[in-house]
Amino acid sequence: MNMSAPVERVVAFLKDANFRLLPTPLVISQTTFEFPAVMMGPGNASEIVLVSDTVDAKDAEIVRRIHGVARALDIARSRNPLTAVLVGPRLHPDHLSKAMQVCRALSVGTVPVVPDETRTHLSIWLAVLTPLDQIDTDGVVADPMSALETLIDDLSPEVKALCDHMPNGAEAVEAAVNELLSEHLTAAWEDEA
Repeated sequence: MNMSAPVERVVAFLKDANFRLLPTPLVISQTTFEFPAVMMGPGNASEIVLVSDTVDAKDAEIVRRIHGVARALDIARSRNPLTAVLVGPRLHPDHLSKAMQVCRALSVGTVPVVPDETRTHLSIWLAVLTPLDQIDTDGVVADPMSALETLIDDLSPEVKALCDHMPNGAEAVEAAVNELLSEHLTAAWEDEA
């Protein structure tokens, strides 16, 4: 089965995310399955990704192939997670629902031709398959207590003193707050009496 241009763009995107292209047709327990592309990954992960172009095959045929792979994996007692990436027009809801009974089905729609648009489009629709971006730790506060103390400069010394109780946990802070309130409210209660 040949890869259409949209399927090639999906394959290129997933290769960039460390998925590897498996030889086709896919063979599981001596049974062959035809898909334009089959991938595995990322890295050492065992996720199997079946890529189909909905323009090249009827909805029922795509679902039948997906169910066949899922059944073959069950018979082989495989624990590989299965995902179907569907390129092109969205499957009829009944067919999509049937595919989703046995795997994660990701309909990416029409894949743009322009490389930057392709990457943006696929990074949105295939986000569950790709690793999260690394968090930029530049400018992250290394000592949150110091940051808090600089933010509370305008508070009274009694309230600032509550920070001294924070290393001892929430109960210690709560006890200090109750003591502070009691001191200030006792004077008000005595004035009313």
